[in-house]
Amino acid sequence: MTRYSRIACFLVLLLLAGCSHERILGRQYVKNHTGNGVMIVPSYELYKDNLTIHYDPDLRLNPDQQDSVAWEQSLFIKHISDSVFLTVFTNSLINELNASGFDVYVEGSSDVFLSLPDPKWMVQIAQLQLNEEYTYNYFELFPVDGGEEYLDSLRINQVSLESWLDVSRANTNNKQVLYLKGYIQDDIKRGVNFNLLVGSVGLEQIRDSIGINDVYIMAKQLGVKHAGLLFDYFMNDYIRENLPSGIQNKKNFHYDRKSNSLKNKLTENFDVVN
Repeated sequence: MTRYSRIACFLVLLLLAGCSHERILGRQYVKNHTGNGVMIVPSYELYKDNLTIHYDPDLRLNPDQQDSVAWEQSLFIKHISDSVFLTVFTNSLINELNASGFDVYVEGSSDVFLSLPDPKWMVQIAQLQLNEEYTYNYFELFPVDGGEEYLDSLRINQVSLESWLDVSRANTNNKQVLYLKGYIQDDIKRGVNFNLLVGSVGLEQIRDSIGINDVYIMAKQLGVKHAGLLFDYFMNDYIRENLPSGIQNKKNFHYDRKSNSLKNKLTENFDVVN
């Protein structure tokens, strides 16, 4: 063996030694997961709630009346088609899982799915909850006459989606409930505001309001996000199961499909409910 060959072998050994067991298993999963089966059980009901309403405590409204008031005063949820929203979300989830290399099935093809070799996963979209909410953005104003500064506020509308997924490997009893919340809201841009009539100067808060179409775009984007987080969930389960005996898993990995790279830190993940 030449001197340069020995150096090359030494560098390879150093590189391998620097790779954790978790990363090696993660790379194996990325390479070999293609064709693994995933069964999606859709949800056919979209729950909605307007959380922006505060009822007058002197008014005695029963629950049905409260729901009616919240529905009528909503800006977004009463205009959202349940069937369109669910279709956009579910198709986006399925398409992204397919693009990630999984063999995706839906209800009605369970016989074919169950005949596939393991590992394969069952994902039931147990519940989707669409909420209308708001927050306040506070900012300072300064009177031009030199008086004390004071606070003003701008309401920021927000629409959020909460999801609960029942996830399990087929032919096992390892079901877990996974939870995620995503949202969109008005975009606030800042500038300088000089108001002669009011006599104040301060940071101007310019609102780019969300619309109904943005809610459907959110459904598509969250379908993609759920697929990516499911990939990470499946991969980290594979890593835990295949670690050598006596080695404790200390890392959770994220796979970036666009760059085809593994990252040893999850920027976002499902909350495990049980």
